Amino acid sequence: MATDAKTYWDQFYAQKPFASGKGPTGFLHQMLPRLEKGRVLDIGMGEGQNAVYLAQKGFQVKGFDISKTAIEHARQLAKDTGVAIEAQLTDLDLYLFGIMEYDSIVMTQFRPSNSRYYTNIISALKQGGTLLVESFGVPEMDEAIGKDEDFRNFYFHSNEILKNIGGLRILFYQEGLVNDRHVVQCLAQKPIDKDAAKLNLFGMSTKKNDVESSKHLELAEKLFKK
Repeated sequence: MATDAKTYWDQFYAQKPFASGKGPTGFLHQMLPRLEKGRVLDIGMGEGQNAVYLAQKGFQVKGFDISKTAIEHARQLAKDTGVAIEAQLTDLDLYLFGIMEYDSIVMTQFRPSNSRYYTNIISALKQGGTLLVESFGVPEMDEAIGKDEDFRNFYFHSNEILKNIGGLRILFYQEGLVNDRHVVQCLAQKPIDKDAAKLNLFGMSTKKNDVESSKHLELAEKLFKK
């Protein structure tokens, strides 16, 4: 009998809690100085190792995952570590991305099932914001994964990430062996439009009741009507 994504990942995290440890990925640790500081979104956050690490480093962290078990582990890890994170139980299909909402977005050990999600992810980045992506490459896949279990497929093809984030400036990219595992690692930055930066539009909030946001939106409308 086929297993759905939620059931699969709940069982995975229940059977192997913190299988990779409670610290961040080495790549995130390495790239931390190059991440845009501020509000960060962790997509497919799992048990929250990266989210908690970023919170320790002064980021305002929000993350989501489809697994209730993973979210519970993430919240407990944050509590044990003494930091605050916002951990939301939801799927990428249902997550509502704001516009220019995050200074940085991280996505590790997760691969969107549809390339259209990259448009939402890039739109959610503030201008000058950074996107960090890391996962395994296809050579690490030890079995064929059918469409009915696409939720288990977090293996990237060569150059797949690059093809989906056109328009971003690549700060770092590599495909190759790290600790004897074939990985794909990328850090990219959303360009800053000079006129928008001058008006501070890259700092817009998506909250409609935010007075400053309203001012920025008015400026944005004037800018784009030029």
